[in-house]
Formats: sequence, C-alpha cells, structure tokens
Amino acid sequence: MTPDDVVRHTEHVVTGVGAAFGSDPLYRARGESLGLSRWPFYFGGRAGVLGEVDADVVAAACGFFAPNLVREAWSAARAATSLATVVNADVEECLRWARRVYGHLAGLERLAHLAEQVVEAADPAGRPLFAAWRSHPSPACDAVDRVALALLRLREHRGGSHLIAVLAVGLTPLTAILAGPGTDKAVANGWRPPWPALPSTARSARDKAARLTDELAAAPYACLGPTDRLELVDLLDQVNEAYERFRRR
Repeated sequence: MTPDDVVRHTEHVVTGVGAAFGSDPLYRARGESLGLSRWPFYFGGRAGVLGEVDADVVAAACGFFAPNLVREAWSAARAATSLATVVNADVEECLRWARRVYGHLAGLERLAHLAEQVVEAADPAGRPLFAAWRSHPSPACDAVDRVALALLRLREHRGGSHLIAVLAVGLTPLTAILAGPGTDKAVANGWRPPWPALPSTARSARDKAARLTDELAAAPYACLGPTDRLELVDLLDQVNEAYERFRRR
C-alpha cells in the first residue's frame, strides 16, 4: 500500500471523523456555556491556537471562509473569554466525543502510535493551523484521546494542503468553492453575491487542485512502511465503522 493509497482510502475518515465532534449538540452547548454562538466558538476553538492575532491572519489560515464572517466571529470570541479557554473547551469536546463514539475499540494504542508518526513527519510549511495544532501541548491522555488529536491535526494538514493546491492552480478559495460545491456552500461560508465570473477552466483547475491536494496530503505517510500503512488503513476503517454505527443510532 502506497502513501497515495492511504489517502484515497482514508480521506473520509480524516476529514469526516476528524471534524464530526463539531456537529455534536453537546459541542454547541459547550460554546453557549462560554457565551459563544456557532461561529465564534468554531473560529475561537479552531484558530485560537494561533494566539492573539488579527482576524486577517485567521481568515488567511482558514482560507475558505469570507473575511467578514471571520472578523465578526473572531472579535466575538476574543470579547467573550480568553482564547486559551476556548481552545481548551474545543479540545475537551473533541476528546469527549471520541471516547463516546470509538473509545471502546481495540487497537487504539497502535493506531495512535502510527498516526502520531505521520503527524510528526508532515511538513508544516504553508499550513499555519497544522503547525500551531501540532505544537499545541496535548493534555495527558490515553490512546483514544491521542487518536482524536492526531485526526484533528491530520485534518488541518490536509486542509492546509488543499488551500496550497487551490492557489497553485490559479484559483481563489471563493472561485474553488463556486466551481465545486457552488453558491450554497459559498453562502454557508459567509460569502455573498455578486459572484465573480468563473473562467472556462475553473472546473478543470479544481479537479487538478483535488489531485494535488491528495499528493500533498499523502507525503507524510511515506514515513511508514507498506505493512504499517495497511495496518493504519484497517484501524482507521474500524474508527469509521464505529462512527457510522453511532450516526445510525
């Protein structure tokens, strides 16, 4: 199994399971307990690891959200409480959700070990959120917590890789959204019309960006041998199966 194979088999786990805790009603309730609505808790929790930076820095790092949405949410988060408090709450909710959904699985110690090797091997260049999350101190935690944090970090690595790829093929974050998911997704991410005209090459450029994203995201998996990569995929499949069972409950 090659690094490219790993990415093709696990993208849905890294991007889906790695972020699913943010859709849990208990996550939203935690934000409300801090006086934060949806977007302030999201940006404060996700980007608070960058520190007391200007909202333009957060918008640049997150990439695919309208700067006005980011600025309003970031200002609200900083006004409500300290960023450290928001980040800590975000991490606690991430770990709580993981324990509830797949904490019963066997093999989590091995999965944590393999996933953490990939995290350490990943290139942080051009990926400020990944770099900040990787350097953020992890709480003293057991195997399921380590897996949850590794998935969070790998998701940020892939997200940063996607932003790099989009810019490399000549698109902007907004035109990449319009050429793919479309205006509904653009509106959901805070953008508003009038929409920029898309060049005739926009969709093919977006396809090229998707392939480049996979290539960039695959690079750190080269730190594992083929057998370890196969084991990692099998263990992540078990996490995904547990998640799907949880969703159907």
